[in-house]
Amino acid sequence: MHIYESNNIKVSDYPLPFKLKVTDDLTIDNPAYLKAKRQRRPTWGIQQKLQLFNYDNDGSLILPRGYADRLHEIIEQAKIPVTWNTEQVEGRPVDFGPWNEGFQIRDYQQPLIDNLLRKNGIGVSPAGSGKTIMGMRFIYEVGRPTLWLTHTKDLMYQTKERALSTLNGVGRVGILGDGVQDFGDRKLIIATVQTLKANPSLVERLENFIGVVVIDEAHHFPSTQFLDTAAQFPAKRIIGLTATPKRKDEMEELMYLGIGPVLHEVPRTALYDNDQLVLPTVRFIYTSFTYGDEDSADGNVDAGGEDLDYQDILNRLYENEERLDLVAKNIVDAVKYGQSIVLSESVRYCFKLKEKVDKLLLENGYRGCKTAVVHGGLTRYSWKVANGKHQAETLAAEYGTECKYDGNARRWKVKVRQYTEEEFKKWQVTKKERQVILDQCREGKVNILFATQLAREGLDIPSLSVGHTVTPKRGDTGNSNTGLNLEQEIGRIMRKDPKNPDKKAVWYDYVDASVGVLKGQYYSRRKVYKRLGINLPSKPKNADKDVIDGLLDNIKF
Repeated sequence: MHIYESNNIKVSDYPLPFKLKVTDDLTIDNPAYLKAKRQRRPTWGIQQKLQLFNYDNDGSLILPRGYADRLHEIIEQAKIPVTWNTEQVEGRPVDFGPWNEGFQIRDYQQPLIDNLLRKNGIGVSPAGSGKTIMGMRFIYEVGRPTLWLTHTKDLMYQTKERALSTLNGVGRVGILGDGVQDFGDRKLIIATVQTLKANPSLVERLENFIGVVVIDEAHHFPSTQFLDTAAQFPAKRIIGLTATPKRKDEMEELMYLGIGPVLHEVPRTALYDNDQLVLPTVRFIYTSFTYGDEDSADGNVDAGGEDLDYQDILNRLYENEERLDLVAKNIVDAVKYGQSIVLSESVRYCFKLKEKVDKLLLENGYRGCKTAVVHGGLTRYSWKVANGKHQAETLAAEYGTECKYDGNARRWKVKVRQYTEEEFKKWQVTKKERQVILDQCREGKVNILFATQLAREGLDIPSLSVGHTVTPKRGDTGNSNTGLNLEQEIGRIMRKDPKNPDKKAVWYDYVDASVGVLKGQYYSRRKVYKRLGINLPSKPKNADKDVIDGLLDNIKF
């Protein structure tokens, strides 16, 4: 049997029992199929199994490179004679030093770095633990040309700043993204995966000299862009960094096979023990928002923003003036605790809240208090899942848009207008404007920052001490840590502030307990807070609400 290892693993001249073992290993249940069955949705057209291997034209097996360790085990157990050739790019030696001693590697960080130096794989460490610093120290120790892959422009530029501050010998950092194609000094190149996906010629130029690939926020790897792009590099070393390997679609197995296994996980308790994270106080604010039948959207905690029934609940919630007043009042009342971030899934809700908060600030004498909104950009239309063809056609006629049948999702969808032309022009935030706002936040010139999902990953503003999650979202469900979004959001206020060593943090969670699905999501969010080691109040502050905190904490949704 012959094995050739590069960006993937090619196996030829294999015996049949070996082939059966490997293909069985790499055939897994399709999480989408299992989820559809759990939710009693049609499974017709959804693959029951996924095959994580391919065949070459000559019949050779093509396997993901992260399967190498398991492959060695199978060969050893079966005692199969094999010729194993490896042809990967090590890269020329480069000098990233001297290391800036102002960034001391902490005791809990060193084991993760050591394990990544030992072999390819994934390092898991909580938000606020210094994943980027650990990644920079890793490439400093390896000393080979490195490609650092990320999925947003903001993270790309933030990573560049961290590289320049830690690696005094890094030289001119290359940038591939945001319309820029600059290889710099060819030591460290930071790229968005979208740019490489759209420019295959860049991949061809990089793959010949890049010896190290670092995949930031590695839980994004199973997406098509990451699979199609990161898996093309024959670099000798490939590592991933993430706060959690768990994915909502349960496709983390693709990440392990594409990069390698989890080599080390920094426990959150290590950060508390080292006084590296601020443990926030959580305050639940109970709203009076109601929406028809308590079992709206089937009462399913997994209900998401693409479902039109669930979206209607959110639309009504965003329009509810009483709830808006309650949230705005709490945002203003919390100004005394320090710089705030207000997180919403809706750009419209951000701007509505800002308008209300600005008015209340003036009324309460906070004339020097500045507010701002940042988001990742607006699109005029989006596609929402409809409950069958009839609803799709009816709504399309009502909206004056169109509908279609999505063959991949096996669902009917309706084109929904997100913003009026006036809103689209008024609320758009350019890249330059967004950067100015974030810089002002870091300088303490913005007191209340309203933000959408761009704040979930990598937003590093240590002075933030107050957080508000103002639109419903789910947390952990069953025994799964699926509340990644919430965990990353609350992580924005848990970072230590060098300028405020006595920093205290407060997190406001707005609970819409009168709506079945939103109440279920509240219970699932409690699971996230408890997993993070946060002590929670056991009873609601408003005894008139039919909410008993903790009652369903142990129920598997």
